[in-house]
Amino acid sequence: MVKKTRSSSVTRRVPEFKIFFSPKSFNKMKVPVEFLEQLTCEIPKIFSLRGPSGKVWRVRLLEMGDGYYFENGWQDFVIDNFMSDQDICVFKYVNENWLQVQIFEQNGCEKESAFEANCSQASTTNCSARRWGKKAVKNQDERLGGPLMSRRRDITVEEENMAWNAACGFVSANPCTMITMRNSHVYTGFCLPLPRSFCKEHLPDHCQDMTLRDPRGEVWGVRFYINKTHQVGQLTVGWRKVSFTNNIEASDVCIFELVKPDEFELHIFRVVEEITPLKRQNDI
Repeated sequence: MVKKTRSSSVTRRVPEFKIFFSPKSFNKMKVPVEFLEQLTCEIPKIFSLRGPSGKVWRVRLLEMGDGYYFENGWQDFVIDNFMSDQDICVFKYVNENWLQVQIFEQNGCEKESAFEANCSQASTTNCSARRWGKKAVKNQDERLGGPLMSRRRDITVEEENMAWNAACGFVSANPCTMITMRNSHVYTGFCLPLPRSFCKEHLPDHCQDMTLRDPRGEVWGVRFYINKTHQVGQLTVGWRKVSFTNNIEASDVCIFELVKPDEFELHIFRVVEEITPLKRQNDI
């Protein structure tokens, strides 16, 4: 039971709390009781979360045995905002059931891709309270059950070096960039940063939709997001489906060959050639 604090003549700080996101928080996230005690209204059953993009997500607050949790709708917020392991979320109370959310990466900088996030809870890009009652429209291409788990056998440093050396032998007359996959690229988050020098020299200075052709010849749509100030670009929407379908794993080396101004060809150099399908954490 939350005990409500009463207002006093002393100027009160705006209630807020901070969490470090982890894959365990994908389906539900614990809300500090201390935060709820500071609210000036009755504890809402549904909160509206306004993200960095200005879009609004509706999440339900549920009381469980060990506290209060954001659950229904929270997974939408996580996926739509490209949240990765160890991202930092700051929730600031606005009024009634409204919270403003800031998202920071591990380096302390605001997560740039979250500023382009769209809400998937309704057919419109802005999820207003009036549309909460309508059935949410899910983008199944981007909803693969949350974080993924590798079932690949343990790998050796020698195997990693072999994959790297094989990729280094790739030759093309087209502009290319080589990236070693990390957990945040293929297991959680699914945002793929591209080297600053490559973006500055070969890619546009604005966000745009691009196509990506995988080794099997299948063509995918991906979103290229660029931070104009720092010329830092990344692949966001669409990359999740590409990496999952092609079973790309951490330490695999990928070469992105720019065959057209808006088209990449993907080359994968695997640490382990034998493919063991990835597992959705929700299936555990």
